[in-house]
This record gives sequence, structure tokens and C-alpha cells, in this order.
Amino acid sequence: MKKKLMILLGIITVMACIGLTACGSSGSEEEATEATEATEATEATEATEPAADYSQYGYTGTDAVEGAVYEYVATELAKDYDVQEGMVSIPTVTIVDKVENEDGSVDVYGSFWVDNYTVEGDTLVDQSGGNYAGKMHVVKDEDTYKVESFEQVGDGSEFEPTAKKIFGDKYDAFMKVNSDDKARAAVRTETVKNFVEANGLAVKKYQDYGWDPVEF
Repeated sequence: MKKKLMILLGIITVMACIGLTACGSSGSEEEATEATEATEATEATEATEPAADYSQYGYTGTDAVEGAVYEYVATELAKDYDVQEGMVSIPTVTIVDKVENEDGSVDVYGSFWVDNYTVEGDTLVDQSGGNYAGKMHVVKDEDTYKVESFEQVGDGSEFEPTAKKIFGDKYDAFMKVNSDDKARAAVRTETVKNFVEANGLAVKKYQDYGWDPVEF
């Protein structure tokens, strides 16, 4: 009888161990599932994080490549002029085409203007600026992009041959964009408005020398 009791206790003990092992396995699976879900949630959050903010240059879109172009025009091309302290440099960007290369870089073809203004009351008064047409080579820079090089169309008699060389089969599209003053003025006004709002300026209009102010 005693022997039977010991055997019965042994069976109960084995069953209890099996039950505990099963419970432990279930808990591990649940923990693993929770960890996986947490990782996926983190990755999803990172994937949906907004691109770098380029609104300070008047660009309100979400394309970091285009944002890099606006930044380059406002910070690098503006250096061709005597920009005094207190002045602001605002780009006008009209993109003809964007071509992604195999290495992940992007060539941006377009007409790029920069205007440098003084703030006089509620008006931005244009002091200097100019047009820079050509191709910008934009590369990945850690989490965002930067313009690595700029191939620019020449002036005067060099304009046509260099424009045809740089733009290639995009030449006609470029010439159409480059000669459309009305469309460029609309882009400029919208960019100036975005710039003013992003930088908190108490400005309502801009003015070119000899022209009436343009309100926005």
C-alpha cells in the first residue's frame, strides 16, 4: 500500500512539473509576442516621423530633396551678394525635373532665384538677387539631404550652349519655365508668404525697386 502511495505521489509530481513547464512556455511566448509588437510599433513610429523642416526657407512641402534645394539657394547662392545683418534671403524655386540615380542621389533640374531683402516696416524691400539655372546634385546626408554640387547655366552667349548641355532632352521644358514670368511671380509670392509666416515677421508685402509693392 505504501509502495502504491509513493508511485501515485510520483505521478502527481511529474504532472505538476509538466504543467509548470507548459505555463512557463506560454508566458515566454506571450512576452516574445509583446516584445515583437513593441518593436514593430517603434519602427512604425520612426517610419512616419516627419522629414526635416525647411519652412524657414519658405518651403512647406515634405520632400527633403526639394527642401535641400531651397536651403542651398537661401544660404549658399545668397553669398554671392552683400547680405547685411538684418537682411533676409528668400529663394524662388521652379523645378523642371528630378532624376534619381542608382546610388540614391538625385539630380534636380530647374530655375533657381534668390532675392535679398531689408525689412522696412511691413514691407520686404528687395536689395539684390539673381537667377541661377542648372542642375543640382543632391545626396543623402545622414537623416536628410544636401546639395553636393551645382552645374550652372552660363550667361550671355554661353547661356544657350550650356543650357542645352546641362538640360539635354529637358531643354525645351526648361526654356518654357524660364520664360514664364507670371508663373514664377506666383511661386515667389507664395514662398515669401511661407517664409514670413515661418519666421514670424510682421510683414504683409514685398517690393522690387521701381515697382509697386506686392501684397500676400
